[in-house]
Amino acid sequence: MILACDSREQRVLQFEGHETVRVGLPVFDYAIHLDSGFAVERKSLPDFISSVALQKNFSRELRKLKRARAAGFPRLFYVIEANREDIECFDFSRFKHRRVTPQFIYRQLSILEYVHGVHCLFSGDALGAARDVACILKRRFEDLKAQEGE
Repeated sequence: MILACDSREQRVLQFEGHETVRVGLPVFDYAIHLDSGFAVERKSLPDFISSVALQKNFSRELRKLKRARAAGFPRLFYVIEANREDIECFDFSRFKHRRVTPQFIYRQLSILEYVHGVHCLFSGDALGAARDVACILKRRFEDLKAQEGE
């Protein structure tokens, strides 16, 4: 299984035992090479919080989800390089609006998960994110192989 990393990804995850190629993915960050029907979005904690805290960024995320659904993605995954509890310790002082609090982020997270069907995995760090992305893509690869055999 060869993994594809979007060419715009700045900090590429290191996958043990998997070759990775850089390509322009239409949506999200990691996929199986040459599989246009599925990909995984990877986010650092600051990126995730910024994506859900600011209305213009959240609207952009929702458009991204819409493009993924239009491409036929059967499931949507965000792999976040942090622990869920790290939201509590995040420095929210960078936001002008006082409404951006851990509780607000948890609310936005629940909207992503419940309303938009996004599976949000908190992977701890880059090593955990690489592990989780590889496991998800391996499962997709196995599904594709099973479909070929039918």
